Amino acid sequence: MSPVFSGFRFLRHAGSSLALVLIASCAAAPTTPPPLAGATPIPPGNARVWFYRVFFPDDTGDMPAVYVNGITIGYAKAGTSFYRDLPAGAYQVTVDSFGKDQYQSQYVTLAPGGQQYLTIQSAPTWIADFSGARRPTHYVAILEPRIATLQLSQTSFGSGY
Repeated sequence: MSPVFSGFRFLRHAGSSLALVLIASCAAAPTTPPPLAGATPIPPGNARVWFYRVFFPDDTGDMPAVYVNGITIGYAKAGTSFYRDLPAGAYQVTVDSFGKDQYQSQYVTLAPGGQQYLTIQSAPTWIADFSGARRPTHYVAILEPRIATLQLSQTSFGSGY
């Protein structure tokens, strides 16, 4: 047998083994992020709204207030998450912000037993000057559960206060 043919056989077996390992790792059972796993059951007639803010290094250290129908329900600190159980119904969710822009609030309709995922996003350099002073503006975004649970797993669960 030629050395070239022997080398191809080795690569074929190595490639097959690698493919099996990759397939097995993808087939592993998905895990629920800790904040979701540690949550209490949703009370009857209520829905759960998750609020979170993913940490990124250039973000400011501010903690904007989050409002539901104009009432403060918590503070969005970068890298943290919290939830509130609310009676089923329609709500407007807003967040404190220095600048005024589109998408800074969202309207959500909550069904009994349902869950909604809202991320508080930041534009940390809404206003910036040469001295390094910055003023951020914030946004509320609705995310689908699959993406939200991945992002929630990157936050620490807290009370929102």
